Formats: sequence, structure tokens, C-alpha cells
Amino acid sequence: MSLAKKTFLTFNFGCRVNAAETNQWSQILINQSFLPATPTTPVNIILVNTCSITKKGEKESLNKIKSLSVKYPKAKIYATGCADFTKINQLKNVYFFTNQDKEKLLRQLNSLYTRQIKDKFSRTKRFLLKIQSGCTQYCSYCIVPFKRNYLYSLPINQAVNTVNQAIKDGYQEIIITGVNIEQYQYKFNSLIQEILNKTSIKLISFGSIPINCIDKNLIKLYQNYPDRLSKFIHIPIQSGSDKILKLMNRPYTKKDIIKKIYDLQSTINDLKLGTDIIVGFPGETQADFNQTLKLCHQIGFSKIHTFIFSPRPGTKARILFENSSKISKETLKYRSLQIRKLSSPKFQSS
Repeated sequence: MSLAKKTFLTFNFGCRVNAAETNQWSQILINQSFLPATPTTPVNIILVNTCSITKKGEKESLNKIKSLSVKYPKAKIYATGCADFTKINQLKNVYFFTNQDKEKLLRQLNSLYTRQIKDKFSRTKRFLLKIQSGCTQYCSYCIVPFKRNYLYSLPINQAVNTVNQAIKDGYQEIIITGVNIEQYQYKFNSLIQEILNKTSIKLISFGSIPINCIDKNLIKLYQNYPDRLSKFIHIPIQSGSDKILKLMNRPYTKKDIIKKIYDLQSTINDLKLGTDIIVGFPGETQADFNQTLKLCHQIGFSKIHTFIFSPRPGTKARILFENSSKISKETLKYRSLQIRKLSSPKFQSS
């Protein structure tokens, strides 16, 4: 008689950093002889990696955990990520661990490479390479530094070794991701240069690149390796109003945005750009919004993600929100739609 196989499920919410970490945990379980569960098999372990960037995202994460607790009462459910678990800490079969504990365990278990995990990125031969974790920038609207305020950077030699492993398994593209790549301690451009020099990866893409990571060294890499660096770059600018950028505690101005993106566009042929825009930040007037709309139109982003401002607990923007006049839901929806319409047609519904 054969013994029943141990099985697991994973659920991921939020960014590509979370997706990379969820893949790492899945690989650890596979290394421990667990198998991904099917609809017809019992489930032993469930991992849920949560997000709290917005109130909506956090609610979805927590509701998923609650529903899993009911659906799989005999499974052990491990919840991690940025959500506030005090709202569900009474669930009997759910165990919680912090982002910091998650990061330490992943490093201790030396689980950088996820050979057997086929997520929505790696199905198309795209490997997620997390090079950095943590953020201490404290943008006024963002809860992440309160949840991930410890900094870790993947050493360049480990990154190169991981990419070479991925190539052996048939990956043709890597997507470099991190919580805040601007705080990568070993120099972002040096990392890219070493991967280009010491691996044969066909294409390097980026989850997003902060505006302050765009400099002459990055542009030179694009000039020297035009076929191995992705022609799509996502640069989250958040606003086109200097007043709002200052209130957000973003470390740049509208002038910086225009200059750096012009440098990219004038150098890289067939470049396509994406961005994130927050609509309805506390204190945003119609004039402020018009500046953002004008800047997005001027730059010509191919893909624009819009987020209606979500006040997160403990942030400075939450206090601003509580003490400022409110923008109507209709106005917020209209402004968001105006921004999204500037995207290329194939991206407007995303």
C-alpha cells in the first residue's frame, strides 16, 4: 500500500516580489517531497502571501485566508506578507509569520532558485529574479516601509549563478524585481553589467525602475546591449505635480522626470514606457491633476496603472486625508478614466 503524498497550495497577492517569494516557498516544499495539490487531492499545507498596498488588496488577502480556513479545516495555513493579521488571528488552523521572518528563512534555506515552479511568468520562459527586499524611503502614502523596513540585497555573484541555473533549465528571459531597487546596495547598473557579461540570458526585463535609477550608466548599457535589454520600462512616477510629489515624499521633481525620460527616449529606439499614477492624493486640486494628465500625455506612456488613493494606517498621508477636503467618488473615477485613456488601446482595460 502506497503512502498518501503530502500536498500544498499557494496563493499570492500583490507585486512580483511577492510572486518571487511564493515561488521560492513552493520550491522548498517540493524539495521536502510535497506535491502541488489538485482539485481531487487533500491539502496538507497552504501558503498565502498577502498585500496591503491598498485597502481593497488587504481585504481580498484576508478574505481569502478566512475562506481557505473554512474550506480546508484540516490543512495548516501559513499566512505572511504585509496584511494586518490582527483582524483574523482567532482562526484556529492559521499560523502567521512576518515578512522579516520570511526573508530570514528563505536565506537560511538558500532557496534562490525555483526550478520546478511554473507561475504566470515562468510559463513563458520568464524567470523572476528578486534582487532586493525592504524599503526605508517612507513615501507618505505607502505602508510598505512599516512592513518591510529591513534592507537586503542579493550579492551580484549569487544573482549571476542563479541566472545561469535558469538558463540551463530553458529560461530565456529574467525579470529583475525588488521592493525598492533604488536601495540595491551593490549598484544596480553593476549587477546588470555582470549578468550581461557572465551569462547568455537572451533578455533582461525589469519589474519597475525608479526614476532615480535612470542615469548615463543605464543608458550606456542600453546602447551597448540593445537586443538583450527589454524595450519596455515601467517607471512609477505617481504624479506630475511638484506640490503633490513633495507631499508624497517622492525624491524627485517633474523636471527630473522629464529630463530622465527624455534621455531614455532620445537614446533607445522603439522604447515603450509604463507608469503608476495615484489619483486623488490628499490636497490634489483639479490644477494638480491637470499637470499629471499633461505630463502623461507629453511622455506618451504605453501603459498606465491608475490607483485611487487609499489611506493606509500609520502613514503621513492618512493624516493628510483626515484633515483635507474629500474628492467625490465620481470625480476620482473620472480622473482615473482620463489617465487610463492615455494608455495604448490594448492596455486601457488593464
